[in-house]
Amino acid sequence: MPVPVLPAPLHTRCTDGRESPLLVQDVDALAASLTSWAPRAGALAARLVDRIPSTDPAVDPAPPVAVVTGIDEALPAEGYTLALTDGRWTLRAADEAGAFWAVQTLTQLVRDGQVPDVEISDHPAYAVRGVMLDISRFFLGPDSIKKAIDLASAYRLNTLHLHLTDDQGWRLEIENRPLLTELASGTDVGGGTGGFLTLADFEELQDYAAALHVTIVPEIDLPGHSHAAQIAYPEISPDGEPREPYLGTEVGFSALHLTAEESWSFVDDVVASVAKHTRGEYIHLGGDESLTLSEEDYRVYMERLAQVGVKYGKKLTFWQEASVAQLPAQTRLQFWNMRERTAHMAAVARDQDVTFIASPATRAYLDQKYTADSTLGLDWAALVDVEDAYGWDPVAELPNIPAESIVGVEACLWSETVRSFDDATTLILPRLPAVASVAWGSPKDFPAFAAALSQHGTWWASEGLAFHRSEAIAWA
Repeated sequence: MPVPVLPAPLHTRCTDGRESPLLVQDVDALAASLTSWAPRAGALAARLVDRIPSTDPAVDPAPPVAVVTGIDEALPAEGYTLALTDGRWTLRAADEAGAFWAVQTLTQLVRDGQVPDVEISDHPAYAVRGVMLDISRFFLGPDSIKKAIDLASAYRLNTLHLHLTDDQGWRLEIENRPLLTELASGTDVGGGTGGFLTLADFEELQDYAAALHVTIVPEIDLPGHSHAAQIAYPEISPDGEPREPYLGTEVGFSALHLTAEESWSFVDDVVASVAKHTRGEYIHLGGDESLTLSEEDYRVYMERLAQVGVKYGKKLTFWQEASVAQLPAQTRLQFWNMRERTAHMAAVARDQDVTFIASPATRAYLDQKYTADSTLGLDWAALVDVEDAYGWDPVAELPNIPAESIVGVEACLWSETVRSFDDATTLILPRLPAVASVAWGSPKDFPAFAAALSQHGTWWASEGLAFHRSEAIAWA
């Protein structure tokens, strides 16, 4: 019997018709057992009481189930086993993350207040499973970002990539560079008032994400996509002339001055501040669509930029264009565009200590339209309906790059057409669970996925989340 869990676990056995009520005593026992060794999983388990329907006090309660949890070092990283059988719940995990994902799975299983008779064995295919939010073109504030973190964690994604800077706006407070938020954060593509995250906001978001086993990777896009920064500090631009706010959606027209001392002092200040306030190992320094630069000038710039990141103790992610440069060890390259030159990437994977994150625009870009008549989104890469977002293999999509060099999958939401959080979730859902299924490595079974997704649609509706009702799904 299929269960409505997304991403679908690797192995599931479920007995039809055998269910028992979810009881407070069992939830409490599970949370207590987990808290000693997986406290975040324990805290999530405690929230399962919200799924328990009210009962008649005259009805005798069922006897408590026996709850057993613990580490199983034989399981792959982030892996878990979960058995809910008559009178006994058993949860084993490779590590704390695995325990947390087991409880996320359990949360979906008992959504209706009933506990199925089920046994699951599961672990992810990729260590990096992410979603990107572009809050530069259209600003989404902390409350909206927290809701996005909730969705990411629910679908067992462990990374939130925040695209914080672009031509349209600068969205993060930077120590020693106050004009970035004073002069370059007050607009967006919709003609609105924009906004920015204070460093306190950024710290709070990282706290919130960490509690849900999500790491935030901030992106400062350099040297291109930098018009907003040049509004605040014209001396870092190629001509030193003042800039006016940009509300359009064209790309590739901006770049910092490549050699000026003022420009590199700015970069040093920004990277130092971002590195200081980022808890994760990685920061993202962009590198895409620097269309005004020669390849040689771009290569030299990116190699120098990478050394600034290393100087401040961070590992780096860049967009795929940076593959022309000699990069620091353990750099990640984010593949997005088949139209760019890619033949050399096999050699980069082979000869440098560099790995890849798969974000092919034709599959994983959540800003692309679902259909030709969609009112939201773009179509420069492809029309990407939910089946397109589900039915792909990262190894096949990244030409000639060895499978072992691909460490992650990330869905990306660019916000050229977003004007509200409802717009954002309409583009995100239902495609996020589809890409998450690729990242997790779920068995390919679109009919089963579609049936589960229909159930998730009822949950989104009950939570007030706007989503696209794809014609590929028989929505409830």
